[in-house]
Amino acid sequence: MAVVIKIPDPSWGSNLANIILDLEKQRGRVLIWEIPIHIFKQLKYIFQMLETLWSARIEWNNTTLAEYVEKIIEKKLNKEEWQIEIENIEEAIKFIENNTKFDTQINRIYISELHKIITKNLTPPPNWEWSNNPWNLRSNNITIGKSNHIPPDYTVLQDYFDEFINFINKDHSEQYQLLMISVANHRFAFIHPFDNGNGRMWRLLNYAFLIKLWFLNQNLRIINPSCVFYSDRDKYYSMLWKTDSLSDRNILDWCEYFLLWLKNEIEKIDSLLNKKYVKEKILIPAIIFAKDRENITKSEYDILKYIISKDDMQMKSEELSELSDLWAKTSLQKSRLIVNLKNKNIIHSITKWWRIYTISFVNNYLLRWVIEVLKNEWFVSDFLNNNIRS
Repeated sequence: MAVVIKIPDPSWGSNLANIILDLEKQRGRVLIWEIPIHIFKQLKYIFQMLETLWSARIEWNNTTLAEYVEKIIEKKLNKEEWQIEIENIEEAIKFIENNTKFDTQINRIYISELHKIITKNLTPPPNWEWSNNPWNLRSNNITIGKSNHIPPDYTVLQDYFDEFINFINKDHSEQYQLLMISVANHRFAFIHPFDNGNGRMWRLLNYAFLIKLWFLNQNLRIINPSCVFYSDRDKYYSMLWKTDSLSDRNILDWCEYFLLWLKNEIEKIDSLLNKKYVKEKILIPAIIFAKDRENITKSEYDILKYIISKDDMQMKSEELSELSDLWAKTSLQKSRLIVNLKNKNIIHSITKWWRIYTISFVNNYLLRWVIEVLKNEWFVSDFLNNNIRS
């Protein structure tokens, strides 16, 4: 028989209560999307890439962010696994955004569909750490690496999972809804319903819960904010293990830990929708890094800076005439310069029929410096580059 999932009552004068009140201000808030879609998509791709690495390193993968970025730049990344993982995350996010409304039942079919998406086309064990049985609950007992917790026996797993489904679809009053998300987050990890991919699953479910309960606008969100707060893995696992006791005090401590990080990350990530912030704090510093380290020439820097400075962050080829210091003066020279920039992948066309270009920073050496700037702006933790202790 599964343990009934309950939400302990917090003290409404506590720090946890204040965090809940702050997060409630996010509910239904209209976000202003200022950055152009072609810049938004690239930032979104970078953060989904980081989410993949965060998930892997939480599960004790040794790949560092520096190694991962260099593989992307040098085109040495194995498409069959890492890139497929990123594509699967994107598909899973689209599934959530297209199928989640305030009255959506996040039921067994919904959750199983997510699991099938994130494990699609990935190699199952023993050659890779993905599912032998996508969609279905595990049919064997498992252990969790580096954890003392033993998930429920597979013979009673269905009872635990049914209780979880009932809990997340109850009509919780508003003051308890964020606590529901926090408790559900731990309980999914506690029961570990699938043979693999459980960590990624409940991070995606966090996103679904936040959309369902109107805390996030799915059309403007760069990433799932819950994917980025596990930067201190030791603290993360310590809090999870404490909460495995299922005591009210430890559950409330977990809720405070979870919701505080969620609050901080939502506020921080929203800044990436601000055009001025993205230009002045992310892109301009990144191309300055690239120029200072001679990854790009002075002419290339001038062109990229010009593109970034424009309101729509795009440029027609004939606008090169407006850059007086540029060596390319004739039409032929300008054409050659554009071709060279395209060949180096630092600009790309944003239309099929017109020669309109924008900066490209996801598949070239500019990625290295965008990541460095994001690190300086506290979007990327040292956790992604630190050596993992065995």
